[in-house]
Amino acid sequence: MLRKKMMTLALCITLLASVLTACGGGNNDKGQSGSNGEGTTDSFNSTDNPYKDPMTITLGFWDADAEIANIEKDPIAKQVLEKFKITLKPVNMTWDDYTQKIQMWAASGQLPDIFAIDAVGTQYQRKWVEQGVVKALPELSKYPNLAKYFESPDIKGLGVDGKYYTVPRRMFPSVDWSALDRMVFYRWDLAQKVGITKEPETWEEFEAMLDAIVKADPEGKRITGLTTTTTKMLGGFFWLYGNPVATSDGSGSDFKWIKEDGKFIPAVFSKNALPALQNMKNMYEKGLIDPDIALVKPAESYDNFVAGKAAALLSGGGYINLNGDMYEKRWKTAYPDKDMTESVKALKPLIGPDGERSHAIFKTYWSESYFSNKVDDKKMDRIMALYDYVLSTEGKDLLTYGIEGVDYKIENGQKVVIEKGSLNEKYPASRFLKNLVAYETSDSYNMDNPTIANESIRQDAVDYIDWIQNNTKVPEYDIRLTYMSTPTKDKFTVLDHDDLLKIMLSKEPVESYWNNILNDYKAKGLDKMIEEVNAKAKEQGIE
Repeated sequence: MLRKKMMTLALCITLLASVLTACGGGNNDKGQSGSNGEGTTDSFNSTDNPYKDPMTITLGFWDADAEIANIEKDPIAKQVLEKFKITLKPVNMTWDDYTQKIQMWAASGQLPDIFAIDAVGTQYQRKWVEQGVVKALPELSKYPNLAKYFESPDIKGLGVDGKYYTVPRRMFPSVDWSALDRMVFYRWDLAQKVGITKEPETWEEFEAMLDAIVKADPEGKRITGLTTTTTKMLGGFFWLYGNPVATSDGSGSDFKWIKEDGKFIPAVFSKNALPALQNMKNMYEKGLIDPDIALVKPAESYDNFVAGKAAALLSGGGYINLNGDMYEKRWKTAYPDKDMTESVKALKPLIGPDGERSHAIFKTYWSESYFSNKVDDKKMDRIMALYDYVLSTEGKDLLTYGIEGVDYKIENGQKVVIEKGSLNEKYPASRFLKNLVAYETSDSYNMDNPTIANESIRQDAVDYIDWIQNNTKVPEYDIRLTYMSTPTKDKFTVLDHDDLLKIMLSKEPVESYWNNILNDYKAKGLDKMIEEVNAKAKEQGIE
């Protein structure tokens, strides 16, 4: 019995050593790390490992309970956290309540050690910094991958008096990629059943397709038209009807400015707003938008779309979420013999009244990590080390491609996928650990990257972003005005998705209701803010 136990122990040690060797990357990867100037993890192999003492870190993240519970099922996520002797303790928040919860925690001194929110430019984010509610990042030279991350211009510009108070989650290399974060998918199989033969390219063709599906109800499920995973995304689609610069990420503080009639104004208040609002209202009154859209929940919306109870779905996360939330969690179980890419299509940006194909426009990052002021320097160092590792070549490869020799191999300097199944299912917490630091989703739009496991969906994803970059253009605006600080602007928010929803559901004519909304914004200082921004822009030579 003793001999058997010893042999088992020896085998376990051998396997563990082989996994750790594989995870550390081959010689090729080490060379790449060196050429990029990125840090190595030699210190973890030494007896002076500074992170040898266990540490618990509380984390406020969307659906943190479920995400952190998955770590136990994920050998890679466990390995990364074990490297730093970190145990994550969830502090749950949802997509519906995260803003309110975090503001309440901040006011009552109960912030978790790390929390995630989209707060850059908001009044409360400025107060957190001024009042010392959030902790400043330490000198980044000790964390070379993190320091390099902050060299990106729109991230470098987030410093306050020479210090950084957040780590933003970068998503894309340019705003063109924002097209992926507000996408409409539609049931092409149902459209074909009711006689539609051409994929829509104009708003009129899109409406005609929805109208045909809703009226025919081909599967007898009382199908509705367009729904969404959250009403925060409404502006990301309906402003594209001739007023695309007004698209917002829903934070209330990212509104962009355009020059109209000789002065800068927020694009959401452009003269192009009213036609876009009227177009949306017409669709709602024709029954082409889910009548219960104000009550939508993400999981329910995905369920309804896959079940054929909604003809189209406005969602975020592009093809990565299409693959994860719709295909892997729902479609392949509901329709095991049905190719999803034959049944579900992505709506290409529609030709608007201005003759342009426009897509949503956001910053190159979305949401940020903040750190409670109660985090001491030792814990902050541990957190920064974890973030630095996730951004390293070694960390990114491990969390993206899996284990070398098991999930992928290196041939002629290129990664070749071995594992043909879904890495999301095999390693259910690795994506969460990667997203904790940065989304970096653009890398996934590559046929050699296994993040989108279904190869047909991956091919659609690659084709879609190629099409976007070749067939659309980003309208002119100056991001410096979005970041500009003035006394009134610092307190001003534009929650356009709430305004759109109210107009959609109101029985008042669009124009009169919109004028009421405008008057409310004027009462909150809209005209004064415009004066301040134009004066400061002139001082700074912004034309």
